[in-house]
Amino acid sequence: MEDEKWLLDQLATLTKTATVYQDRAFYAALAEMVKQQQQRLEQAQGELDGRLWQPANW
Repeated sequence: MEDEKWLLDQLATLTKTATVYQDRAFYAALAEMVKQQQQRLEQAQGELDGRLWQPANW
């Protein structure tokens, strides 16, 4: 989470300081991808935790 926050902060700074529209759009899209990737990791961790707690005879 700390790495994600640092990366999002860096991307926000880059987005604000970029002078070319394409660069701003790239950094904004990259930040969105990072957020989605973090969500997928959390969901996968939850699924793994759930599968580990299921009884063996299910």
